[in-house]
Amino acid sequence: MDDNNSDKIDFVLPWVDPSDKLWREKKEYFSKKRNFDSDSNTSSRYRDMEILKYVLRSIEKNCSWYNNIFLITEGHYPKWLNIKHHKIRLIRHEELFHDKTDLPTFNSSSIECNLSSLKSLGLTEKFIYLNDDMLIFRKVDTSRFFINNLPVDFLCHTLVPRTELILKLRRITDSWGYSLLNGITLVNSKKNIQTISKNLIYNTSYSITEKLNNFLMKTLYRKAISLKHWHHPQPYLINTLEEVKEHFKLQLERASKNKFRDKTDLTQYLYRYWHLLSGEFYPSKLNDGIGDKNITSVKDVNEIFEKLEKDPHINFVCFNDSPDLTEQEFYLVKERLLNELEKIFPEKASFEI
Repeated sequence: MDDNNSDKIDFVLPWVDPSDKLWREKKEYFSKKRNFDSDSNTSSRYRDMEILKYVLRSIEKNCSWYNNIFLITEGHYPKWLNIKHHKIRLIRHEELFHDKTDLPTFNSSSIECNLSSLKSLGLTEKFIYLNDDMLIFRKVDTSRFFINNLPVDFLCHTLVPRTELILKLRRITDSWGYSLLNGITLVNSKKNIQTISKNLIYNTSYSITEKLNNFLMKTLYRKAISLKHWHHPQPYLINTLEEVKEHFKLQLERASKNKFRDKTDLTQYLYRYWHLLSGEFYPSKLNDGIGDKNITSVKDVNEIFEKLEKDPHINFVCFNDSPDLTEQEFYLVKERLLNELEKIFPEKASFEI
């Protein structure tokens, strides 16, 4: 690791402007040219709650130690953002993608297959990846994300393993479950769960149930088939991404070509599985976020804010748009959300015009 960058931590997030006319025309053109997973490419996948401003404000306010913010887009950017500011790095897809013929893309998973390119574009060794609907609600120290230069993370197996048969039995048709299965299958082909230390598998921060599930993972399955996730800002090392690319270059190249979500996708969780099953993380499972609730109504938004107000231990919140949220309800949710976030994060960030 470069000593000059060892203490620096960047933030990385992809963003799309669905109001961009050229982008919409491209999306319509390519969606007619090929079949794709319609369940994973609903309008909610691209609707914009317009909370990016508050996501970035939350980083500057509550992670004042951050180095730079890398915003990955097709080239468009919000009018209120000063892209010449020294803390902002606007990364075009053309700069990011290893194979330019994969463009244009309308698939965030495809973008994630190319994240290792960020090293040559100046990304620090330690970085935090997040989506444009994730806010850092309270001040957090760097130790929330990295300790001993390792990502803070947890290795917890689920009781029911994720297999193709089980996905079919549960009638799961969207690409998400399959993409996670694809990732864990690849990592299992290179990593041996038996080599991971007991402290990482039976850590004191895990619940008794999680330790029992991990016991089954180690002794019965003898590999990780389905791991728990947090839907919050995720710490990574760029070295991890390079290792993954070295081992799975062809698989990443194939998945990068999926212009829309597909059951053959690979997501950013491939990198997470790699550092978990390599034992290259600092074990700590923290219940400090709200991220597993899809917003289907204004009532859901109100419940989230009520929980944020009552629980001082919540650091992260994800306002995840649900396919079940109707267009009419979407605008009501958006109005409620923006009004509340403006009250919580009223100060402009240094990079706002």
